[in-house]
Amino acid sequence: MYKLKVAGDQRWKLVAIVGSLVIFFGVSNSLRHAVTMTDHGVVTLTYAASRLILALVLGLAMAYFFKTVRITSPGSIGYQRPIRTWLALILFFFISLLLVKLGVIFSMGFQPAQLFNIALIALSAGIFEETLCRGLLFSFFLGIFQSKNQSLLWTAVSSSLVFGLLHLSHLFNGQSVQTTMQQVFYAFVIGMAFSAIRISTNGIWVGLVIHSLIDFDPTITAQMQGNGNWAAAVIIFTPLLLISLVYLVKANTLIDHRPVLKLGQ
Repeated sequence: MYKLKVAGDQRWKLVAIVGSLVIFFGVSNSLRHAVTMTDHGVVTLTYAASRLILALVLGLAMAYFFKTVRITSPGSIGYQRPIRTWLALILFFFISLLLVKLGVIFSMGFQPAQLFNIALIALSAGIFEETLCRGLLFSFFLGIFQSKNQSLLWTAVSSSLVFGLLHLSHLFNGQSVQTTMQQVFYAFVIGMAFSAIRISTNGIWVGLVIHSLIDFDPTITAQMQGNGNWAAAVIIFTPLLLISLVYLVKANTLIDHRPVLKLGQ
């Protein structure tokens, strides 16, 4: 059986969460006005590098507040029998999605410099969002739900919900309500799947890499147009949500729910 680990002070985590969001959105908005984002539809190196530096600085600051990325002791849950099938299905989903997406992107004939700039933007999103949502937020909510029998499930749901709701910011850039709500939905589902990976690996690095690859998209700096397709979103992401829920319930069976090991208090 594994014991949960809660590191850092809850109050300072909350301050760091709010502060990071205010700084990220504030600086990002300033960059949109101070730095040329795109040149003839192509992401500029200056903008991409600026976003990456911002993400790295905030990522390091948040890492300081949650102290450690490890949430189980003595080690990671890994690929054990109760969860291995469900974890494999989650990884299969992401691998399939990445293969399709990368195939489409490289068939579009982008220049290496263009792909490099897009990669920087994608990496900045992966660093900031994973450090915030699967790092600091996950640690914060684990501190709240640590005594519950389904502590990992409640922690994953809460941190993933915040991750999804962050996409409401696109409304302020003129994106339609329907398209934005679809983003909130599938971001929540993907957050649940990332939480499963975070729990199994006892870290954020695998999720960070997958997240960055998913965001490796020429349209990453543009708002989605139109109203999208709810039927397609539900068909694609509902199975992933169900798989992630089963994983989280089964992962909790591996946890010893006696007093939680607390660090840095």
